[in-house]
Amino acid sequence: MRMILVHGISQEGKSEQQIHDEWLAPLRATFTRLGNDPLGRLTRIDAAFYGDLLDENSSPWLKSEVLAMGAEEADDDFDEFAVQAFEDMALVIGVTKEQIEAETAETAVPLGKGPHKKWLKAIARAVEKVSPFKGTIALRTLGQAHAYIRNQHVHSLVNGKVRPLFENDEPAIVVSHSLGTIVSYALLREFARNSRPRRIPLWLTLGSPLGIDAVRKGFTRPPVRPANVARWINGADPEDFVALRPALAAKDYGPDVENISDIENGWENPHNIAAYLGDDRIAKAIADAVS
Repeated sequence: MRMILVHGISQEGKSEQQIHDEWLAPLRATFTRLGNDPLGRLTRIDAAFYGDLLDENSSPWLKSEVLAMGAEEADDDFDEFAVQAFEDMALVIGVTKEQIEAETAETAVPLGKGPHKKWLKAIARAVEKVSPFKGTIALRTLGQAHAYIRNQHVHSLVNGKVRPLFENDEPAIVVSHSLGTIVSYALLREFARNSRPRRIPLWLTLGSPLGIDAVRKGFTRPPVRPANVARWINGADPEDFVALRPALAAKDYGPDVENISDIENGWENPHNIAAYLGDDRIAKAIADAVS
């Protein structure tokens, strides 16, 4: 039995070893507290790293210091992909519809932009007044998800970087976070489609944007649990604005997803992977899969 770690957004400048160490430290601390560390029984633990590659091949407006400017410079395809999701994220972090509508009166956009542009920019301006930090992360999440789902070149580059970790036929526990849940979902489906379903006793999706409509609709139907995944646990802090839908609905992903939708990661960064790996239920699920 082995383990694969698949990271999410904003990990550029790191490495496989950094992801490995940053994830295992809180997980081992949880196991120590519980009095049972099963990680020594694994044959190996591999961490994917595609953060630099994704950063280099995503739209430059993702790096904008000003949230509204990022929305201004996003292309029409992104607007179509993300406008509803960004609005929902805005509402989660405390922006009201009235605030967004008030911004539309003050929002100007270049002629020729798509029908969603003014509303998207108004959302960004309203978010900036409530929580620019969270809004920037929301925009970056959607921007990188858009690049991965809609841009076949980026999709192929990222998959080419992560796929080798899934080639080994040995059973693997897959721990994925944020955008990494989308990447691991795509790869598990790909292997199943090619008549090589991976043997996955446990797949963890933590802080996942898979519940966002624009993301879910980016995959061909049926969006159900990939073949040979024995147990799928989706964990979310209800305050995690990236996990817009804390529970993955049975109508979208089938009835077999175990949702843990009440993880408490603290107020400072509810999307933090270290906090997710500090949850006793997540650690116990890993220990059960190793046993």
